[in-house]
Amino acid sequence: MGLIRKQTIKGTIYSYLGVAVGFVTTIVLRPHCLSTDENGILGLLLAIAAVIGQLSSLGFQAASVRFFPYFRNAEKNNNGFLFLSSTISAIGFLICFLFITIGGDAIWGDNPDYKLVFTTYGPILWGLSFFLQFFGVLDNYNRALYDTVTGTALREFYQKFFVALSMALLLVVSLNFKQFIYVWLFANILPTLIIAIKLGRENRLNFTPDLSFPDKSLIKGMASISSFAVISGFTTMVIQYIDKIMIYNLLGLSETGIYDITIYFAVVISMPSRVMYRIGGTIIADRWKDHDLAGILSIYRKSCINQLLIGLLLFIGIWANINNVFLILPSEYAAGKYVILFVGLGSLFDMATGVNGVILGTSKYFRFDTYFFLALIGVIIGANYLFIPKYGLTGAAMAAAMGTFLFNFFRYIFVWVKFGLQPFNGNNLAILLVGLIVLALNYLLPALPNFILDIIVRSGLIAAVYLIVIYWFRLSPEMNDLVNSKLKFLNR
Repeated sequence: MGLIRKQTIKGTIYSYLGVAVGFVTTIVLRPHCLSTDENGILGLLLAIAAVIGQLSSLGFQAASVRFFPYFRNAEKNNNGFLFLSSTISAIGFLICFLFITIGGDAIWGDNPDYKLVFTTYGPILWGLSFFLQFFGVLDNYNRALYDTVTGTALREFYQKFFVALSMALLLVVSLNFKQFIYVWLFANILPTLIIAIKLGRENRLNFTPDLSFPDKSLIKGMASISSFAVISGFTTMVIQYIDKIMIYNLLGLSETGIYDITIYFAVVISMPSRVMYRIGGTIIADRWKDHDLAGILSIYRKSCINQLLIGLLLFIGIWANINNVFLILPSEYAAGKYVILFVGLGSLFDMATGVNGVILGTSKYFRFDTYFFLALIGVIIGANYLFIPKYGLTGAAMAAAMGTFLFNFFRYIFVWVKFGLQPFNGNNLAILLVGLIVLALNYLLPALPNFILDIIVRSGLIAAVYLIVIYWFRLSPEMNDLVNSKLKFLNR
């Protein structure tokens, strides 16, 4: 767990530096520099590019997490792994490009906004899709070499910093949206170039094939996992982005822009889990190879308790300041208030259930993760059609929260039944209780006249009380060890 903790801490620092930059971009610059329609276009471009990137990988990226330990051999350039990964991704990208280019009219029909995305912004979309996909290829390879920090820093901080600079450019240079979006594209593709240069300097960017590796049994196993990973990966994208697409179809482009901005707060809650999954997947795959079930359980338990600790603090901090948040945003974004609540609760539950998905996805029962995803798609789409017309943006958030809860609940049950891995104890419940008490005490605090000062004071008091109580009762041994080690260092 030492490597996981070390890289998770570093990754989390970069993630929350990115949160700070992303806050300025998403909450200050985007709503004030772009219209809700233009924000909607950016949201659609990112959503569609993510789906294209996922499909283009042909499931290999997911399979490689499990099978890279069999490729690992630094003296032989990891047996041609990077060549294989890049070739499969290039073939997948070409298939997606031809399919959408030739069959686009049949897919989108007469929808004017989708036609706008694929015609007026077609070069932007395909350029974005290509570079995001190959960032994933290189980052996945780098992560398999036990370096998750670089990818996290580039994806979570530097990319957001570059995007923030592109947004800030609008304040000093007169650009129309069509001109700005090329600057925005360049900001998004820079991390791909940087990670490629980094791997090249380390002599790890080697595309030499090894045609003698892998053998037939390994190819068969990878093909089996990849075929299921295509489905589960696509369904993951559907679940992640279907709310935006359905909001656009049912409510319009402007509402899509509002949702895309307000959902950012809920995404902040899940940041630490994204860092944990990146390094945890590599470590857990190695544990499965060694049949180390006790090691997997240890990682599982620590992920649940520590992700709950962090996620709950973030959720309380955001919801306690919810009225202050909407003093920052333009008034038309007020419709997204309960989007933050429901998607935030879903993100919190996802955090609290730890790395169950990583455990299942890297195990011999990986197919069942795909089955869960497929079943969930129907639930998500049905819930959106039921809730969006009745509750608007809040309905989409309710559907997303319900889907996240059901999906993680059934994965938790499956991992418990099949592997006997049950990660929860009384400390998890105690942290929830502490969080509820702290949130209740928050409502006793009077609002300060200046909302910025109120955010600082309120957030500081919440964090202090919450963390001191958890430290005092040793509800997270990892947190206590970390704090104690820092105190010893300061007392030298």
